[in-house]
Amino acid sequence: MPNQFSSLTPDSILSAAENFTGEKFDGTITPYNSYVNRVFGLTGEDGRDYVIKFYRPGRWSRDAVLDEHKFLADCSAAEVPVVPPLSSSLSGDEATVGSAEGLYFAVFPRLRARTFDIYTDEDWVRTGRAVGRMHIAARDRTAPHRLQCTPQQTTIPYITMLLNQNLVTPELQQEFTGVCGDALDYVLDAYAAVFGEADDHGVYHTEAFRRIHGDCHRGNILEQFTSPSPSSADTEDSSIITLIDFDDMMTGPAVQDLWLLLPGYRRDSEHELELLLKGYEEFISPDDDAGDGIRTARAPEIRRQLRLIEPLRFMRNIYFLAWTAVQRNDEGFSARNPGWGTKAFWETEIEDLKTQLRVLEEEYDTTQDC
Repeated sequence: MPNQFSSLTPDSILSAAENFTGEKFDGTITPYNSYVNRVFGLTGEDGRDYVIKFYRPGRWSRDAVLDEHKFLADCSAAEVPVVPPLSSSLSGDEATVGSAEGLYFAVFPRLRARTFDIYTDEDWVRTGRAVGRMHIAARDRTAPHRLQCTPQQTTIPYITMLLNQNLVTPELQQEFTGVCGDALDYVLDAYAAVFGEADDHGVYHTEAFRRIHGDCHRGNILEQFTSPSPSSADTEDSSIITLIDFDDMMTGPAVQDLWLLLPGYRRDSEHELELLLKGYEEFISPDDDAGDGIRTARAPEIRRQLRLIEPLRFMRNIYFLAWTAVQRNDEGFSARNPGWGTKAFWETEIEDLKTQLRVLEEEYDTTQDC
């Protein structure tokens, strides 16, 4: 497969941004690290900074990209700190998505901030509040063109893809299939216990699912200082934490946006988890109702979802394997991922999956009645 971003040249990047925004840029282009897409920093002739994101072709439809942008708009309207995309200078509906060189793209104002380092107990509580506020904003609309964060939609198809494309070393395929099958038994059991059984199409029909960030790890939380010094006694009053990079947004369990923040396995992170929940539950109360029959993730519900943390970690492991596989023909991939796809690589990955399977086995008896 050819490099899907090969059409992106400095001229095409600048032309796309200028035609979309109506602004003139000074010609400076700064490539940013991006897991799946291509992202560049640009500077306008007036000194303002922007970010242009080109979406990986074939991954999201235009409607799916708009689902992301509508989520950001809803968060912004609810005064949740996020960075919504700019609308095109060309008037019209749904004008936040551009197209150039066969690629969808969006332009964002650049946020000058640093990664939010979670050190203190209050930092954990603040982070829980931020996620809770985001989930309140998520309640009033759906994302019909996005995946559900479920084993049926975001795990089983990826395992099948890795095997069908013969990406797993042949002599290790049986071992890979076995560990994945055993782990999936626990994952599917956990989902059924919390949400009931999926329908014949693998879809869960539950009020507990809503729009979620999907990739809410620490690298996607930034901090802006609003006081002269970050050493202010009241950090919450002196800085704003902002959620970024909603490219992986999905519909699914609220706990997905909490567990990725933890420093380790659930069993080793109970203190941090309780602090996250303390902040989260300030906004998600047992009586919180969005109206029209749509409920937010009520406090008891988020507690029921805690048994999904380790199953979601297994799902994340498979997701990461699949998306690195998608990128394996990208320019520079081999240099960034030496040894990817070799027998030694798959031996290591299978051992990691076995470790996660053991965690699932150990936790099963203690979580089945939660």
